Amino acid sequence: MVDWEQVAAETVAVLRLEVGRPPHDRRLADLVGELILRSMEFTAWWNDHRVLRRTHGTRSYRHPVVGHLHCSYESFQTPGNPDRFLCVYSAEPGSVTAEALRLLSSWTTSGPQAHPSPADTR
Repeated sequence: MVDWEQVAAETVAVLRLEVGRPPHDRRLADLVGELILRSMEFTAWWNDHRVLRRTHGTRSYRHPVVGHLHCSYESFQTPGNPDRFLCVYSAEPGSVTAEALRLLSSWTTSGPQAHPSPADTR
């Protein structure tokens, strides 16, 4: 991830929003406590008291083979479950990123399965 520090700080702000939704969730409180103890960066971002809901944006990545990837994303709340979100990433058609993703997708194997299915092990 190209801008890891910014994304990490935003993720802490998203976590802060989530912690406020079920205010007595022990697992979330334990997670925040552990992160505060283990990470000075997390503690600083947590103490900013920033709250964020991610709905859309862009992300940049550096892939070791195809190089720079620039994707847009949109986040959708799933029907029937307000606690679940689907995040969809896309590349501009015809862009360098789209071509790089097409190249990466061509590397999938079409030969025998790496792990046999349960029916194959009988």
